[in-house]
Amino acid sequence: MKKFLIITAAIVILLLLSYFCFFKYREIQANNISIPVSTNALLKINVDELYKTIAVSYIKHPNQYSGADKKGIKEKVNDLNTGLKIPASIYLYSLKGKVKTTFFSTFEIADTLAFHLFIQKKSFLPLIKKDSNFFQSKDSTFFILFNKTTVAFAYTPKKEQVKTTLVEILNPKNMIKVGDSRFNELVNLSDHISFQNTENFSKINFTDGKINFSNEFINQLIEPAAKPQHRVLNPESTVSMWLNAKFKSDSLKKNQTGSSALFSKNNFFRFYKDYLDFEWTNTITQVDTVVGYEYNDDFERVEKKILQDRKIPYISMNVAANDREVSDYLKSLGALDQSTGKISSAIIPLYQVYFKGNNGNVLLSTVKSAKPDLKRALSNDFFYFKVDFKKLIKQTPMPVIADKLGTFSQLEIKAKGIGKDKVKLESELSFLNKDANALIQLLKTFRNGLNNTLNFNFSVGSPASK
Repeated sequence: MKKFLIITAAIVILLLLSYFCFFKYREIQANNISIPVSTNALLKINVDELYKTIAVSYIKHPNQYSGADKKGIKEKVNDLNTGLKIPASIYLYSLKGKVKTTFFSTFEIADTLAFHLFIQKKSFLPLIKKDSNFFQSKDSTFFILFNKTTVAFAYTPKKEQVKTTLVEILNPKNMIKVGDSRFNELVNLSDHISFQNTENFSKINFTDGKINFSNEFINQLIEPAAKPQHRVLNPESTVSMWLNAKFKSDSLKKNQTGSSALFSKNNFFRFYKDYLDFEWTNTITQVDTVVGYEYNDDFERVEKKILQDRKIPYISMNVAANDREVSDYLKSLGALDQSTGKISSAIIPLYQVYFKGNNGNVLLSTVKSAKPDLKRALSNDFFYFKVDFKKLIKQTPMPVIADKLGTFSQLEIKAKGIGKDKVKLESELSFLNKDANALIQLLKTFRNGLNNTLNFNFSVGSPASK
């Protein structure tokens, strides 16, 4: 028995070592690619890490990945056979002199016959043959050019001319290895998707029931508070947000407008004093006056006012501002009922909104009796936003919202300053289903809005001979 256990353990260790070496070899190969020296943005899709994450999820929750529409293995393999060798990581890059949204990449051809069959008949995006080895989509946004060993492709939403660039990519000159370029930080990242350009460094990961996103970026618009503070908002709110930062003077000049509306950019920057928060706690009943007409006994048309109950959000917005200036401004417009604090519907339509000002704070609320608690708590974040989709759907009975957001549970976003003119933003999107991988759920959620299925070959085995 002891000998059997030793042999079993040795086999398991050897399998794990083989597994590690196999994926490590693929990783080294993928990260050894070259990109044009004119690359100004690079997107990395870590295919193998996605495989591993989804495989573990499948082992843990196999019932999440079965269904009546499940195809047989043979049919799936046939559908996914593009004839391309999919590396451990896919790199897509944009180039200087091209539109920022135009991206290029290359793939090795593993099976010439399968590849030709794919582009002619099985492509997820119908292609039009322009030359013997040059194809484009009907909407002129996707292009491929290939030789005997390699395929170069371009995706350009702006329908930019890219054939010359694709020729240059297939006949590589002025290239540099990714590890030797200014994008070398991306090479060793295990994140599922990562992106870098001169202003941004982003990462996305798909785990069971969650999508995590982070972005470090250059910020020219606002100056975060040195020691951020915020009002303690209700953790059970449907939507909550705070911002503790000042807008830089240059951005104020650029955004000035001549509008007299209370929430125009000009007036917002005029009154705003480095802090605001917003909270939607629940749903309340608001009584509206509806004006109608009827005929009296003398057949004269007379006005009749009817009180009507309406379900609306309980919304409160606090802004650090000179409350006397805001009050005087609203009075000058004839938009403030001084006896009730009600703001004219011409200024804020849809809901009855009430104004209260005290101690350098302005409170706007759909509840007349609302009173702000101005006590603040310290935070590492100068910005925070959260939305509870379950409550949002319940409190906003609109089929469109339920259809698009019914899969999600909560979105939470935080931002903090990490240096001069630099901000780090982190967000987490949670799904109601906490067991299935978030990427799979996302694809299922939006597949009805896609015209076709994406049929990429994600085989990681040895490529077939040409």
